[in-house]
Amino acid sequence: RRFDAAAASPLSRSARGASSVAAAGAGASGPLISASELASQLEKGAGSKPVKVLDATWYLPAKKRDGRDDFARARVPSAQYFDIDAIADRASPLKHTLPPARAFAAAMDALGITNEDPVVIYETNGVAFAAARAWWMFKCFGHGNVRVLDGGLPAWKSAGGLPLDEAEVAREVIDAPGCAAGAAQEDGSSQPSSQGYRATLNEALVASKEDILADLSKGDARARFLLDARGEGRFKGSEPEVKPGLRSGHIPGSFSMSFNSLLQDGGLMKSKDALRESGLFQEAMARAGEGKVVTATCGSGVTACVIALALARFDTAVAVYDGSWSDWGADASCPIETGG
Repeated sequence: RRFDAAAASPLSRSARGASSVAAAGAGASGPLISASELASQLEKGAGSKPVKVLDATWYLPAKKRDGRDDFARARVPSAQYFDIDAIADRASPLKHTLPPARAFAAAMDALGITNEDPVVIYETNGVAFAAARAWWMFKCFGHGNVRVLDGGLPAWKSAGGLPLDEAEVAREVIDAPGCAAGAAQEDGSSQPSSQGYRATLNEALVASKEDILADLSKGDARARFLLDARGEGRFKGSEPEVKPGLRSGHIPGSFSMSFNSLLQDGGLMKSKDALRESGLFQEAMARAGEGKVVTATCGSGVTACVIALALARFDTAVAVYDGSWSDWGADASCPIETGG
């Protein structure tokens, strides 16, 4: 069955009556930007709001690489570093969980970003892992104009003739936004920051373990439709988890949609037409059903955001289970399923 975006976008339909979700829309320009379009925006002179560029490069611990090193070597001109591990909830036992609003605001102040600034996020490895995560974080805190550079730094380099900034950057400059986010959490206050950026959490875009458990208890009346961005082997439980000590399998009722199924060679996102023709994408949207809250999960809340980014292109807002399998798989009281 052919996927029709207007007819099959369940959360976008239900969002018409829910301002908290509607506010999270992708915007008229969509959530992606090409290298040539970004270059054009950076070349604009006075009279236009200057775009703020962020490098969110991040690697799994097993890679033994540091995104800050990639940023230090070369970057899109004017880019600053956005560290998803540092701009995070310091009280959580899990890595890179969503920070309190005041901490996100403090990081934005350190980056010199205002609520009205257009923001573009990329990664040096091309694939939008942490760039999608950073994009989702901005959407969670109400930032309207934020996009991801499709194909990341490799797309910028391959566009031809576009400049790179290879000037030395002090590590304290790279780390400043994360340090600001940490300092904002040290006093334990939940009050908004007194600085310039205004961050207000859109709770409709975030799901917790308690939210998922409560929904599972409703049986056939469940309101959520769960999409799992991990690979098929991890979803089925036939491959071990990357993080030691986690059980194998998936949340009951989940649907397997590996984030790789949304990408093409070179790290670019698949075109909207290619997604419409994808049997997996069609089946996922068909099974979502009228009024279901589409909720993405993965290993630790990063690649789930690739699903959110892809569906935002069809004006479908997606909630992300922030702790994902690192949270669920570690809790023996949470039910799991294995197999397809």
